[in-house]
Order: sequence, then C-alpha cells, then structure tokens
Amino acid sequence: METTVDEPSWLRTGSWVGCPLIGGALGVGVWAIAAWVTELPAFPFQGVFKVLTKLPQPWATLAAVAGGLVLGLVFAAIWAHERLVVTVSPTRVTLVRGDKTRRIEADLEAVYLDGKELVLRTTDGREIAREKTDLKNHELAPAFAEHGYPWRDEPPVER
Repeated sequence: METTVDEPSWLRTGSWVGCPLIGGALGVGVWAIAAWVTELPAFPFQGVFKVLTKLPQPWATLAAVAGGLVLGLVFAAIWAHERLVVTVSPTRVTLVRGDKTRRIEADLEAVYLDGKELVLRTTDGREIAREKTDLKNHELAPAFAEHGYPWRDEPPVER
C-alpha cells in the first residue's frame, strides 16, 4: 500500500483552463495598450506592439488573444512539468518531477519541510533529498507518518 501526495485535482485542472484564459485576457490588454506603447521613445519589444497596431481589426484582437492563449498554455505546461509528486510506501519514497523519478530506499532519521523544500535525512545525518515543492506540511505529514517515517514539523537541530 502506498500514499500519493500531489496538488489537488481542481488546481491541476484549473491551471490548464485558467492559465490560457488569463493569458487570452492579458492578450486583449496588450492589444489595448499597443498603440500607447508604440508612441513611447523606447520600450522592450516595441516591434511586436507596432505589428499589432498595423493589423486590421478583428485580426489584431484575435492575434493578441491567440498569443495570450498560447503563452498561457506554455505556462501551464511548465507548471505541470515542475510540480513535485510524492509517493510514500513502507519501504520507499518516490519523488517525481516532470520526467525525472527518484526512488529512495533508506533508513530515514527525519523528513521535514525546510521553507518550500522537502528534505529527507538518513540515520547517519546525510541529506539524501531536497526538493522544492508547493505541497504543504498538513498534506505531507500524514502520508509519511502513516508509513512509519519520522516526520518533523520543524527542521531538526544540526549536530
């Protein structure tokens, strides 16, 4: 038996829907300020804004929305690839990020969050894993405790 700790399904689904929608809305905003930006003496990526102002309607708005949607999808894909999924069993801890999987089979002295990093320390004091995560203490602690791992609410004092 094992326990998997991941972002909630509503957040995973919401990121694939919300990021493109927000990107599309920002695209409309970009188009709305494009004329103003092209009048400035200097601005980063001013050429892109000039192209937008030269396009006839409705193509200018469609291009801005489409660009925002694509950027939103790219952001959602990066988010999905960077999230950490933790699977805990009595004999192993598996950490998955994107297409990388780490299987840890060691006697652990402490498992804890150090800020936004999940840390696993062996009984001889070595830190064998430190992974950035957005998972919270109240999500991870029960999974580790259920399988007999020494979860700590605070990082242990250094020896």
